[in-house]
Amino acid sequence: MKNDSDHIICSRIEISGAMIREIDGEKTVIAIPREQVRTIKLDYDTRVGNPFFQFCSGFILIMMGGIGLTVALLASPGGALPVIIEPDRVTLQLIPIILWLMFGIGIWCLLKIFGASYYLLIETESGAKKIFFEKSMELQDIKQFIRKVHWSFGYEIDTSILEKIESPS
Repeated sequence: MKNDSDHIICSRIEISGAMIREIDGEKTVIAIPREQVRTIKLDYDTRVGNPFFQFCSGFILIMMGGIGLTVALLASPGGALPVIIEPDRVTLQLIPIILWLMFGIGIWCLLKIFGASYYLLIETESGAKKIFFEKSMELQDIKQFIRKVHWSFGYEIDTSILEKIESPS
């Protein structure tokens, strides 16, 4: 966390008295002027826009790829290998390549869903914007960042999600 007198940076989020920005290196991804901010809330979710669709797609791709690879392994003389090397030629099998791609993309889809992280949900006049912290951020660092932002610039950030996480149900 970088703390200057005019702005505070934590992960990919930079907050100053005038605006909230998501930065990627030196480039600004999102910039929200303070006067447009209605509410700010800390939340925890995946970066995927439609997780149910992505879960279903990933599951279907894994199942189709896995079943197809099993059938190819049992039925084909080359098995489920995409490349067969023989003494006089090299054969590239298209169906096993497609099945391996389906299986890999399915796993990728599921991994993206389960890769959730904390983010700031910023309600503005023109809608809501999400600015995500890096996945490797510790919760203590995020709490400290929120306290410093409140003390330095007066932003009220709803951290009610932390009460749900910390209190046993």
